[in-house]
Amino acid sequence: MDSRQMEGAQGLAISAGSLARWTGGIDFLRFCVSALDSVAPDTSWKILLPRETATQAAMKSLKGAVKKVAGIKNSAPTVVAKAALVDALKGYGTSISVVEFSDSHKGLTAAMTQARAQSLFPCTHSLGIRFPFGWIGYIPDLQHKRLPQWFSSRDSKARDRLFARLLTDAPAVVVNSAAVVRDIEEFFPNHRARLFSLPFCPPANVLSVPDKKKASIRNMYGLPQNYFMISNQFWVHKDHETAFRALSLVRESGHDIHLVCTGNVSDYRWPQHFSELMRLIEEKGLQKYIHILGLIPKCDQLEMMRSAIAVVQPTLFEGGPGGGSVYDAISLNVPSIASDIPVNREIDIGVVRFFAPGSAEDLAVKMIEFVENPPEMPAEVDTFAKLRQRQKEYGKFLLNISASVVNGTLA
Repeated sequence: MDSRQMEGAQGLAISAGSLARWTGGIDFLRFCVSALDSVAPDTSWKILLPRETATQAAMKSLKGAVKKVAGIKNSAPTVVAKAALVDALKGYGTSISVVEFSDSHKGLTAAMTQARAQSLFPCTHSLGIRFPFGWIGYIPDLQHKRLPQWFSSRDSKARDRLFARLLTDAPAVVVNSAAVVRDIEEFFPNHRARLFSLPFCPPANVLSVPDKKKASIRNMYGLPQNYFMISNQFWVHKDHETAFRALSLVRESGHDIHLVCTGNVSDYRWPQHFSELMRLIEEKGLQKYIHILGLIPKCDQLEMMRSAIAVVQPTLFEGGPGGGSVYDAISLNVPSIASDIPVNREIDIGVVRFFAPGSAEDLAVKMIEFVENPPEMPAEVDTFAKLRQRQKEYGKFLLNISASVVNGTLA
């Protein structure tokens, strides 16, 4: 690590704000912290975690009551999953220190001083041009632009305002893929922020369960012998429906194959979605063959992924290549079958096969191919060697951005 990167490591704090409220956000923080730690392993990373002020809690309670009376559905979850966040970040032996603060501009400023930090990443909303510390914006995706049918007009306008401010006020904005950069250039052509696309880098250090527990995972969750696995939240754009229909076709072909699903079963934008999927399962007679486990400990999820035939990623849209489940599969040296959308074509490591998005027939063909002719996997030692190198490049990339923001040297 050169002096510039050391400066970036010493002065960088990690903002866990809204990202700690959903599993994909926690995974992203995990990827970032593990990459940073691979470059500066002796650093105790400061994680800034907001807590509601009394006024905010009271207002949220009042708004919830009004919405209930008016019959309005709830918006995105607001509870910060501190336990899940700490579990995910500490699971690799990484040294972290959580600094909690009142969720306000003043509280964040005080937390930065307490953490002795000079820059903050990833910031999902603008901190303004007068924020007394360097900060780096983060935009996960522009899904509302590509799939507007799944967003209310109100939500779409709110996202437009949020991203426009970030792209105006932040000196730098980091995104997960070249696809998101293209979207920003198309929909926000007059942005001022310097854009940085993160390199595709699944983590090289994977959580594991104790040996005594490994043998009990299958019995604990009632896992079948032969199964594919989906690890996505049950959001409508993740397209579990296509995977369920594909499994029906696979079983009709005579293969005794199951599907194991993990992830949050609610979609606040489409609250009836999970119920619709349950009706499809019943219609297809798949109740015994689709195992929906919901949210489970990360180490348990990864352990059962190790035994899957392959990970299936049927998503219609992602901000990062393959989404978190393909990152995990590659880290475990497990093959994947992913939808052939542009962002997924940025996957350039691991064993991944693509199928036509939304086509249950094409996905079923690929699943049967994996059952009848399992792909030859590279040696784990070779995969992990490549991932370790990429992880260090990812960490250096973030540290260099941090140092540039603090020193005002962005090109």
